[in-house]
Formats: sequence, C-alpha cells, structure tokens
Amino acid sequence: MGNKSLPKNNKKRASMEKLGKEGWDALQTGNLDLALKSYAEAISLAQELEDPAAVAVFISYLGVAKHGSGRLDEAHLDYSQSAQIARDNHLPQIEAHANLLLGEFERDRGHGDEAIQHFLQALEAAYTSEDNVGMEISFGNLGRLYLERGWAEQASEWFRHALEAREETPNRSSWLGSLGLAMAELGLFEDAVKYYSIAFDEAQGRGDYQTQAICRGSQGNAFFELKRFEDAIMCYQDALHLSEASGDGRRVGIWVGNIGTTWLKLNDLGKAVDACAKAVELAREFKDQQSEAAHLDSLGDCFMAKGEVEIAMEYYEQALQISEDIDDRQGERIYLSNIGKVYEQQKQLQPAFECFEKAINLFDAQRSAIKADDLKTSFANRGQELYRDMVKVCLSMDKRVEALEYVGRAKSRALLDLLSNSPIDISELTESPDQSLARLIRRESELRSQIAHFERLFWQGPPASESGSRSATLAPEDSQKIYSEWRDVVNQLRRRHPNYAGLVAASTLNFEEIKSLWTTPRGNEPGQYSLNRKTALLEFYWTDQYIVSAAIWYEKDEPNINIISSEEDIESFGADLASFLEMSATEGWEVPTSLCKRLYNKLVAPVMAGMPESIDRLLIVPHSSLYHLPFAALHDGKAFLCEKYSISYLPTTSLIPVLAKANRTTGVEANKYLVSAISDYSATRKEGLVFSSRLRSAAGLEDLTYTMEEAQNIFGAQSSGAKLLTNDEVKQSLPELFSQYPVVHFAGHAVFNPEEPLASGLVLADGSILTAAAILQGNALRTDCGKLLVLSACQTGVNKVTEGGEILGLARALMYAGMPNLVLSLWEVADRSTAELMQEFHKNLVPADNGKQLQIADALRETQRAAASSGQPIHAWAPFVHLGID
Repeated sequence: MGNKSLPKNNKKRASMEKLGKEGWDALQTGNLDLALKSYAEAISLAQELEDPAAVAVFISYLGVAKHGSGRLDEAHLDYSQSAQIARDNHLPQIEAHANLLLGEFERDRGHGDEAIQHFLQALEAAYTSEDNVGMEISFGNLGRLYLERGWAEQASEWFRHALEAREETPNRSSWLGSLGLAMAELGLFEDAVKYYSIAFDEAQGRGDYQTQAICRGSQGNAFFELKRFEDAIMCYQDALHLSEASGDGRRVGIWVGNIGTTWLKLNDLGKAVDACAKAVELAREFKDQQSEAAHLDSLGDCFMAKGEVEIAMEYYEQALQISEDIDDRQGERIYLSNIGKVYEQQKQLQPAFECFEKAINLFDAQRSAIKADDLKTSFANRGQELYRDMVKVCLSMDKRVEALEYVGRAKSRALLDLLSNSPIDISELTESPDQSLARLIRRESELRSQIAHFERLFWQGPPASESGSRSATLAPEDSQKIYSEWRDVVNQLRRRHPNYAGLVAASTLNFEEIKSLWTTPRGNEPGQYSLNRKTALLEFYWTDQYIVSAAIWYEKDEPNINIISSEEDIESFGADLASFLEMSATEGWEVPTSLCKRLYNKLVAPVMAGMPESIDRLLIVPHSSLYHLPFAALHDGKAFLCEKYSISYLPTTSLIPVLAKANRTTGVEANKYLVSAISDYSATRKEGLVFSSRLRSAAGLEDLTYTMEEAQNIFGAQSSGAKLLTNDEVKQSLPELFSQYPVVHFAGHAVFNPEEPLASGLVLADGSILTAAAILQGNALRTDCGKLLVLSACQTGVNKVTEGGEILGLARALMYAGMPNLVLSLWEVADRSTAELMQEFHKNLVPADNGKQLQIADALRETQRAAASSGQPIHAWAPFVHLGID
C-alpha cells in the first residue's frame, strides 16, 4: 500500500509546488484573484500531504493576497495561523517570516506596541534558525518603530545591527539613511549629514532613485536644522527631481512641503504658502497622514509669520489631531508647542501652560529613553526653546514654584544620570565570538591610539621629524571628528555591556522635594541634613529672551524670583559680565568695585531680599556664561560675598540628594591625604616639542617654582598616613593610589580644550595628559572613598557649557570618578600666589583641638576672605571655586 501511495504523493507534491509557484507569480504581477485561488488549492494539497512547513508558508502568502485585496481581518488571521503552525512544529525560519508579516501589518495599522512585539518574536526565531535576512529585516523595522516613538538612541542601535546582519544587503543605503534620521533626532546633525551622504552614494551606485531621493531630502532636513537654508533648498530640489523620476508621488509632496518651510525661513511668504498648500494636497491624495500633519503645521507657521493668528491656530489644531490619531509623538510634541505659542501671544496663559506642559512631558519621555550621556546632552539642547517658553508663561502667571521646577527640568541631566548609576567599564568586554563586538573592541583601541597622537599634536605640535614647521598644529575639526567617532564606538560598546539595560534616568526635584532638602537627615549625626539650614539655594537660567534668578531657603514657602527681560538690560548685564571676566582673568588688571556691585545688584540682590540674617552659605546653580563667574567676588556695597557667605556651586539642584548619599568617611581616615605635585616640566622642552599658545609658554612648559614648596608644606601639615608623589611618580602612582585616599591634592599644569572638552586634563611631567576622556570613559581614576579633590592648576574649573546647561570638561569627569567635592580654578593664576592660597586653604581644613573641622566651603571662604582683606587683587583669590555640598 505504501509503495502504491508514493507515486501518488509525489504527484500531489508536484501539483502543490506548481500551484505555489503560480500563486507567487500572480502576487508579483498583481493578479490577486489568481493568487488567492492558487494558494487555497496549494494549502489543501499540503494538508493532505501532512506537510506543516508548506501549510504554514502557503497560509502566510494567502494572507498577503487577502491583505492586498482589502480583506484585512482575514489576512491577520492567516498570518497568525501561519506563525502558530510554525511554532508548534519547530519551524523557526517560517515563524520569523510570519511574524515579520504580522509586524508590518500592525505597523501599517498604527499599532506600534503590537508591531514591536511581533518583530521581536521574528528576531528571536531568525536567531534560532540563523536566518540573516530575517534578522536584518527585524532589526531595521524595530529601528523605524523605535524612531517613530522618539527612542532615537535605541533606534540607532537597531539600525547598526541591521547593517551588520549580513555583509551584502540591498538595504544598506536604507539602514544608513535611517541611522542618519536617528542622529538628527538626537540633535547630531553633522553626523546625520555624514550618514545621508554615504547612503546616497550607495544608492547612486545601484541606480536606486527612490533611496537617493530620501537621502538627499534628509540631508536637506539636517542642513535646515543647521540653519544652512540655501543648502537645504538645493537638497530638497534634488530630492524632488529624483522622486519624480522614480514615480514616488508621496515623497514629491514631502519635498515640496520642505521647500515651502525653507522659503518661510528665507522670508518669502508667498512661495512658502503656495508650496505648503500644494504639499497638503499631495499628502491627502496619497493618504500620508504623518506628512499631512507636518505640512499643516508648516502652513500654520506661514500664517503666524503673516500675523494671521486665528488661521494659524486652525492649521496647528488639525495637525495635532492627526498626530494624536496616528500616535506620532514627535509631531504631537511640536504641534502642542506651536499651539501653546499662539495661546501665549493671545494672552490666554492657562491654555498655553497646558499645551507646553503636555509637550514637555512628551519631550522628557523621549529624553528618559536615552542612556548615553553625550546623546542626552545633544537631545536636551533641542528642547531649550520649549522650556524657555514654559518658564516665561509660568512667570507671567505668577507661578513661581512651577517656574523654578521647569528651570530645573530645562537643564540637561546627563551628569545627574551618570552619578545616579553605577559606572560601566567597557574594558570588561573582552574578545568575543560575536564578530561585530570584536570589531568594536578593536576599533575602540585603534581610536584611543589615534586620540593619544592627536592630543600630543594639539598641545605640543608635531616634532621636527613630522613637519618642517615647528608651529604646525592640528585643525580643531580633526580633533572633534576623532573624538566624535570614539564616543560613538564607546556608546555602542556600553550598550553591549550587561549592566546597560539597568541604567536609570534620574528625575529632577519638584518644589516640595527641594524644600525637604533642609529637613531630610543626612547620615546618623543629629542635626545633619541634606542642606544645612543656614544655606540658601540660588538658581539661574539665562535664555535668549531673559535671565531668571531664584532663591529659596529653609521654611520658605515660595522662591524669590527676579527676571531681567528687556533687551537693553540683558545686553547691559552681558557687557558688564564680559568686562568682569576679562579684567579678573588678567594679571595686573584690577577689577573696579563698582563693576562687582553692578553685577550683584542686577543678578543677586533682588532675590536675596528678606533672606534671614542667619544664612551664611550660598549654593549656586548657574547657567550658561554664569558658570564662569566667581560669585565670591560680587560686592553688595559693604563687602565681597565671600566675606559674608561660604559659596559652593552645583550644575543642578537635583544632584544634592545624590551627593548627600555619597560615602562619608569619618574620623582620622576622612583626612588622609594624597599630595601630588609636578614642578619639573623639562621633558616638554626637549626634542623640539612645541607647546602651543594654549599654554603659558611658546616652547614647552615652564617649571613651577613654588609647586614643590606648596606640596611639601601641605604634606608636612598632615598626620600619619599621608603620601607625597612628585614629578614622574605622579604618572606612575596617581591612578592606583587615587582610590585609597579621601583627600587628593594635585599641583601642576592643566589645560582646557574648548573645541573638544574631553581632551582637557592634567599635564604630567613627560607632557602627556590625563584627560577628561580617560577619566570619564576609560575609568583612569576611580574612588569609592573620595571626599575632596583639589586641583591647584590653571583653568581646571573651566567647562564648555551646552545650550541645555550641561558642563563638559574636567569637573564633570572628576565628579563621575567618585569625588563629591572639587576645588578648581576658573582662570590662570600665578604660581606663587596659588601656592600660598592653597597652603592656607588646607591649613583651614585641619581639625581644631576639640575635633571640630570646617566644611570645605567654609575653609575656602576663610582663605578668600583673608586674601581679600589683605589687599590681594580679585585675580589672585577669586578664581578658586568649590563644587559640591560639603
């Protein structure tokens, strides 16, 4: 019987395979009726043959035919049945295929969560079957869905995985372009342009007009954000012609709309309105709701520019409704913000407040999904206009509490998140069978070597053997490029670390939480709180439209707030600040007391009204250029602030609870000193090395005559257990000993690189630099017992400040290294006066006979007060600042 059935089954199988091919050919030619008929018959034969693989495959393609015929519910059932049959019969490749179809189905219906689940299931099945194509398509679709939800960092990682899934893929240009979109959403527009250009070249090599159009148009979007509007117009016009050539009418509408938006920026309202209106029509014709909403929003912008506010509002509201219907959260954030601006202009402050509140919540949800600290910083910069408008509305409504809360939320939280999480050490990722991980590890090592070379070129110039010119220097853009690639590789490695998924996004403090800082116990000592009750908190926020000062202290129900809002007053304050910074940083140029008074009266005096006499400490949370202002040198008409108050700085109020929980070594161990000093920099003057004018000398580094005296005096004043490192010993032993001493003092040269803050650092005796990058990303310094780090060196407190208020430089890296308190300098100071001031500072830190010890901020205050009283100029004593809360 079995022998007779074999030819029969072979005949059935041949018929089944023939029907399957007929169905496939019919799908390719759009003959859906024939496809439906062929696949239905093929399924029947596959069931008779008891071939579950064939049944599952044909049912999935039957679903494709039904989908194309508009029978959506039936198609969904077929896809689901195919996946289930494959799962039950352990057919992972077919299961992956069915889940890909289900994911695409749910994505097209706007069901993002369901689509993500199906693509994740497809990815798991593709891994099991080693199906590289299935993995690639899953990765790419997950990237697109994550990007639509505003999770740009995670999306970028999915796109990278898609690129790595198989070496030869026709989708390479698509994934590169999508990676560019993710970079643009993160605010990294130069990186986005780079990826779009590579993707365009790939597509051009294949003659793929459609992908070329997408890449060129996306490049235009990046140029638009960079305010290179003429370049943007050229890219959009190229994209328009390419889309017309490929018959892609939907994208023709997109580029027409973008051209209109750019004409608006170039102040040609007539062309802008015509183009945007045409774009809306095309989007509706092709049922492209996301683009329709964007073009309606652009039309709203056009009518706002024309002063026709009511018409603008109608367009914004239409755009918002569409974005809500299709769950476009990025669009929703933008349209809510624009509606809020209209309400604000109409003096309808409560509706404006509500719109901005919703938009900010969407923005913060996106921000919290980003885990890499440099990406957090760039993304935070994108939200500054939204926060600026919200704070302004709060102040107009006399919502002082809310204004202060939104000022805190406006500032980038990258450092806050860094200090709220355990560090991730990428050196723990060793060589792996995973080839993509192995490539990243090798590339990171190569980039570190290049960076070491570039750092030497930046600070020293090339030796004679490399250049005929002793003064040749490295172009800043080269330094930025190499650091940018290195950060990108490090972030990819960090995402592969097993601890990465556990990273949390810290929340900023609300007003009630800020008030509780004065009542939350700190440690086990009675009467110790997160903030001493004699401390006042002063926070500042400087935008292009106003400067806000706020003050709060113990038992104060609302903050004191002052706003400088007139263009004339902002310009006047900025000029005074610039004059102060120039004079104070120049040796031999005395700062007039009248200038110190003006700065105090404009910035600080209005919010200190009503401050209790018991307040003896100010905790400053600066913003923008105020990071460079030594508040100790402001004058209230009777005395410098340092003569009345101890002064400390923090980049955000929300760091206070984090620092309050830091390990607090007590007793003798708390004052165990590691003193390191470098006086001999003769190695930097050998072999024709040239240190650039970024340092104090034109050829090599000067020796520091008083540094050794400073270090020996500080070391000699300590009890047993102190350690002294000098010159070459510093490089050899500081990284290892750093973690063993709560108090560390470094005296020597330091450098600040404004083009690439991560290249800033401490100059060692041989001219090498212990950079912020090595500390922040390479864990070159790390401690769990740290209490205080003093850097008796020039410009160690100078940081690049981003639009979002994030500080980039040595201070950020050292706080991440585990030092909760830093004493740093804001400008170059003389060797001798620095040595004297540092010795006095450490003397003030020595515990009294009764065991009591001054706080770090109090010791610095006593030191600066004595220097000011003795007639020393501001240049000599004011640059030293304390970061921390002790």
